[in-house]
Amino acid sequence: MVMKTKALRHKSYSHFLCALAVFDTLSLIIRQIESVDEYYVSHLAKPGVFQYFDSLSCKLYNYMAHVITLMSSWLVVFMALERLIAVCFPFKNAALRRQTGALAAICILLVVILISQSFRFIMVEYLVYDLEYGIWDCLAGQNYIELYTSLDVYFFQWALVFVMPVVLIIICNSMVIYQIFKVKREVHRTERSMTRRQSGGGGKKTRSTGMLLTVTFTYILTLLPLFTLSLIVDLTIKLGDVETARHLYLTLTPFIDMCVSISLLNYAVNFFVYVLSGKRFRFELQRLLRRRNNIRTRTFTARSTREEILRL
Repeated sequence: MVMKTKALRHKSYSHFLCALAVFDTLSLIIRQIESVDEYYVSHLAKPGVFQYFDSLSCKLYNYMAHVITLMSSWLVVFMALERLIAVCFPFKNAALRRQTGALAAICILLVVILISQSFRFIMVEYLVYDLEYGIWDCLAGQNYIELYTSLDVYFFQWALVFVMPVVLIIICNSMVIYQIFKVKREVHRTERSMTRRQSGGGGKKTRSTGMLLTVTFTYILTLLPLFTLSLIVDLTIKLGDVETARHLYLTLTPFIDMCVSISLLNYAVNFFVYVLSGKRFRFELQRLLRRRNNIRTRTFTARSTREEILRL
């Protein structure tokens, strides 16, 4: 709502932040559904949330859940690219910095991600998870287990969700930070009043850049612990024996659960990042809240007046 106010909606990054808010919310809803399902299946030994699914429902759910996760990851990358262009090439009329360009980039990103996850439509089926208790779940078919595991772990989780986004974010943010310090050095080196006026005019851009840099670095910091533990477990499975890998996994399980909780913060913390680091965001949020309070007050006053007139 804040990003769609009159003062902010013309900014290209506002469209990325709005889309990110939508997909982050959907990611949290999906994680909650999966947590409830895991609780029923693992702790209560009862059929989970997916007991009334069929193969088509499983395919659609699995497909959309992973598409939503990828959109949350790559929207952060696009925000880093937008800031790179804004700071390092401020006079370049790039499409990514225009409203139409930002909307087109989001649509193209969605289409590419939809195509990249199409293998789930073929491989996922509605299968028996636990024969003893008659529990069914959305799993890869017997003919696709090895291929699906490789695509899900290495292609999806490692490459698309973590490694590629993190590498691109680090490169973009490093160039942005370098450019900011370079400009500040030049400003401090020059004592002319014109330079001081120009540097003062760039304050809003610097604050917006700081806010978006915080969002992108938060993505890396919240996902890094879980990725590190997953990498350790996977290397142990490939280089050691099964028993060692099982013992290591059981030992690391409490830490993995904690890292999963930390990774979920990535989908919930952005609003607080905006409030803490975005001065313009705080101002527009206060204005929005004041406007709503004024409307509520006027409605209450009008209603009270009508009641008094009727009573008289």
